[in-house]
Amino acid sequence: MEPRRTSIASVIDQMPLGPYRIGIVVICFLMILMDGFDTQAIGFVATDIASSLEIPIRAFGPVFSAGLLGAMMGAFALGPLGDRFGRRWMLVGSAITFAMFSLLTPHAASFSSLLHLRFLAGFGLGGAIPNLLALSSEYTPRRIRGQLIGLLWAGFPLGGAIGAVTGAYLVPRLGWPALFYVGGSIPLLLAVLVAWALPESLHFLIRQPDGQRKVAAIARRIAPESQAGQIFYPDSEGQLGHLPFRHLFSGGRTASTLLLWIAFFMCFLLLIVLVLWTPALLRQAGIGGSQAVLIVGLNNLGSVAGTALSGRLVDRFDPHLILPFLFVAGAFSVGAFGYVTDSMMLLELLAGLSGFFLGGGTSGLLSVAILIYPSGIRATGVGWAMALGRMGQVTGPLIVGVLIANGLTISSIFLCCAISALCAASAAALLRLSRSPAE
Repeated sequence: MEPRRTSIASVIDQMPLGPYRIGIVVICFLMILMDGFDTQAIGFVATDIASSLEIPIRAFGPVFSAGLLGAMMGAFALGPLGDRFGRRWMLVGSAITFAMFSLLTPHAASFSSLLHLRFLAGFGLGGAIPNLLALSSEYTPRRIRGQLIGLLWAGFPLGGAIGAVTGAYLVPRLGWPALFYVGGSIPLLLAVLVAWALPESLHFLIRQPDGQRKVAAIARRIAPESQAGQIFYPDSEGQLGHLPFRHLFSGGRTASTLLLWIAFFMCFLLLIVLVLWTPALLRQAGIGGSQAVLIVGLNNLGSVAGTALSGRLVDRFDPHLILPFLFVAGAFSVGAFGYVTDSMMLLELLAGLSGFFLGGGTSGLLSVAILIYPSGIRATGVGWAMALGRMGQVTGPLIVGVLIANGLTISSIFLCCAISALCAASAAALLRLSRSPAE
């Protein structure tokens, strides 16, 4: 009897998530949470590290940017490699890389060695996110894909918030190295969990010699009562070739790709400046170290709420209308930040609001990227968008360092930061005029 033909995508879309796929989501969420923890940890203890290594804080911009430059290179390299060679083992390698070099960070003996360690840790971090998002989206019903991406990305600011709380507790008691020992040990355990429990990309498996058997086994776990073994799963997308990057500019995706890159660059630039430079800027304004870290923690908590909500908004409404509003509201929140340093209540309110609006906008952009690119080039598309975002993260701390060196006031610096949110809003609005074919 000829096996019945159906796409694995139809099985995924028709079935509820169930325990198997919830487990996939949980593992991906924990990986993103530790990414947020490690990326932002350096900002919480920048003053302590600078004092330990006798580095002036105004020269710390390159240290921030080194890790972010590594993350940019990791996204450029490991996203496309995940599309071509499978995403699970790229995730394992990424987790081990950023774990090892995070653990080595406290042993940096000089400014130069600190730069190199942060670059290598960042490389691992950068390769993880595009492969995580691409893999999780393959196993998610399309009707809730945006919502799930929002919930997953909420792990990034939540990791930063946990890092702020952990740092406030551990650093006074055990010193700043303890934060990196925690941030490096947990990803090693997650690497083992990914290798043992996370499935491979369906798009990758279906092209392997025994792909039908492996996909059928996964289908039985998603839908235990189905006759998955008697079904043939065709490759519904077709082979996109060995250069997935060029497909980002084919099929009517050129304008959308470029606008996504602009929006990612601008919003990631702003987000990293807020979490890395805000503690040092507020301390220069006379605010205590614990209070400054608390402000960043509130920004992250606001971002958790915004990212979780924006995915649902993207699923239900037009994201090209929602995203500009979020970025404009974020610009006003950030622009006002430098004018209220004499009021902790207003600082806390604006920190939460800026995190809510900007985190929601960033999560919405990720959901749009997932919808624009088919699964065969999804890690490449998300990886390059994230890489442009990481490029903004590399640039942002350096720009703020220059602004500080030139004597700009805190209020002027935050006003300059607000401009990037307005640029992201403009790019997101123009995306409406360049709709790309979704998968």
